Amino acid sequence: MAKISRKASESPIRIENLNQFLFECLGDEAGLLAPEPITHVPALDMFTTPADLIIEVELPGVNKEDIDITLYKNTLTIKAVKLECFEEDKINYVCMERSFGRLFRAVELPYPVDTAKIKANYSSGVLTIVMPRVEDKRNSRQKVSIESA
Repeated sequence: MAKISRKASESPIRIENLNQFLFECLGDEAGLLAPEPITHVPALDMFTTPADLIIEVELPGVNKEDIDITLYKNTLTIKAVKLECFEEDKINYVCMERSFGRLFRAVELPYPVDTAKIKANYSSGVLTIVMPRVEDKRNSRQKVSIESA
């Protein structure tokens, strides 16, 4: 995986996959886009309870302030950046297995949710998003009466 430092890079942005393309198209309100490409797609679990749709995303080493969650229509997007915690010129790596860089994940929600009551919690490297489910009235059958003119 690519390494990202706190210093700005002069490399151009490359579209490496569909998530990169979506990330660029959705804008950069959080200031996460320039100039490094997305280097990681975090793993997530999505499950339901009778009342909620819950998503848990693994974001170890990411600061809470560097996470941006957006819901637009039925797509939830999670953007984050994981910065290297050492000065490059003062460290000589013997082994480096951790990855640093920009993270992005877009999730299409399978159920309608109450957008006014969404809650997110970040603890121990796991982002938990709880979204109360609402009844989808578009899929219910309703008899329509015909009026006389």
